[in-house]
Amino acid sequence: MTKTINSYKGLTLRNSKVFLKDKTAIFFSLLTQLIILGLFLLFIKSSYLDGVNEALGALKDKVGSADVEALVNSWMISGVLGTAVITATMNALSVMVSDKENKVDYDYNASSVKSPVVALSYFSGAVLCSLITSVILLAAGLGFLAATGTFLLTAVDVLTLFGLVVLGSVSAAIILMAVVSFIKKNSSFSAFSILISTLVGFVVGAYFPVSSLGETTQTLVNLVPGAQITALIRQVLVIPAIDNIDRLLGGMDMGQFKEAASDMFCVRLNIFGNEVDTGFMLLYSFIAIAVFLVLDIILFRFASKRKE
Repeated sequence: MTKTINSYKGLTLRNSKVFLKDKTAIFFSLLTQLIILGLFLLFIKSSYLDGVNEALGALKDKVGSADVEALVNSWMISGVLGTAVITATMNALSVMVSDKENKVDYDYNASSVKSPVVALSYFSGAVLCSLITSVILLAAGLGFLAATGTFLLTAVDVLTLFGLVVLGSVSAAIILMAVVSFIKKNSSFSAFSILISTLVGFVVGAYFPVSSLGETTQTLVNLVPGAQITALIRQVLVIPAIDNIDRLLGGMDMGQFKEAASDMFCVRLNIFGNEVDTGFMLLYSFIAIAVFLVLDIILFRFASKRKE
């Protein structure tokens, strides 16, 4: 047992170091977030500021510009975090593909290290690398809110965000491993990585709210576990900003702005035409983790038997 634990720790550390030493891989794992930030600052932010002021109508003088920016900035940070847990995890799994292409996995099979330990080390390494990247981005995002005077979160909110980042990293690693296990060459993985990086921003609603799409498209997008976790992150970040503006309005709009902003910033998700709550999102995420965990176990057992 001690030998197995030490092997697991050593392989996890090795996988993490291999990824973290590759500066190009780290850059590409952050590329989607850089694109989101660029688009937000150049195009998206001004349109959303105008949209919020338009929703406020004649009551916009009751709300300060910093309060409106707090809402828009919080939505942007939720998109960055939602994409980060996916892209960082995916790029960290490149180590598993490189090992297969270089036949390192055959060396593992010839050693005393058991196949489940190797698979678990890839998973743990990907989660660890994703957490390092995502927590840094979370700290930077919270620092940005504080620096711009738009920080409205409590200590509980910050801890909840960290917990959701952990959940997102675990979920992404388990789900992506099921797909990456079929990829054997770095060239194929690069193509897959580009595809995911391109789509993830749209799936989690980082570029524009999913609520602006048709009902069928909303359902398809919101069934992706990453969209559920991003919505949970968005609730923690965006709802305090919406509630803050609602308090400033003092009920003069009969709660209409709060309702409109919740739709505009996609705080709520719709699946098959039904609005789902926080409990459903958490349950759905845990069920997805359980299902893909079983699938991963089956796939790696099959792969290990085939190599024997």
